[in-house]
Amino acid sequence: MRTRVGSAGIWGAMIAVFMVELARGAVANDAELLRLGALPDSGQIHHEYWRLITFGFLHWDLRHLLLNTLLLFLLGPIVERRAGTVRLLIIFLSASVASGAGILVKHQIWPAEGVSLGASGGMFGLLGAALVLAFRRPSPGRLRAVLVAALVLGLIYSFLPGVSMIGHIVGLIIGATIALVTPLKEPTPAVA
Repeated sequence: MRTRVGSAGIWGAMIAVFMVELARGAVANDAELLRLGALPDSGQIHHEYWRLITFGFLHWDLRHLLLNTLLLFLLGPIVERRAGTVRLLIIFLSASVASGAGILVKHQIWPAEGVSLGASGGMFGLLGAALVLAFRRPSPGRLRAVLVAALVLGLIYSFLPGVSMIGHIVGLIIGATIALVTPLKEPTPAVA
């Protein structure tokens, strides 16, 4: 499989931010994660709207980072191949920011203790986009089955404590919506 620049860029940014977390002792540390840009579950960001971007690159721990990396490696190349690098980045960032906005609204209505963070909203955006793009152009049935399985497993995972169902659903909707209006790239012919 050829390297995908956008997917690699997102992954590189997630890894770089996690290295900063490690250096600052922020892994699994609410107070430090807030300093780095997590969303406070109190719902009060005090006009610090940049948190809607930064929270999506922070991760609670290595397991959290690895799960999002797995999703990125599965979904990124599918979206990038069908929609292009720029649209992949637009989908990921739009879904991530919208996911953060959804989480923020939820916590303004139902404040809680702790922080919200992670690339899951952006990954669910890529999942929504991959599903739409796989059904817009003839695709192998196996690919569609893998994407549907990822959707089902992702939604089941969303019910676990400490996981943001609202962030996942908002990301999924944004990604699918953008993919519906995205012109498809012409398939690259196979080289013999």
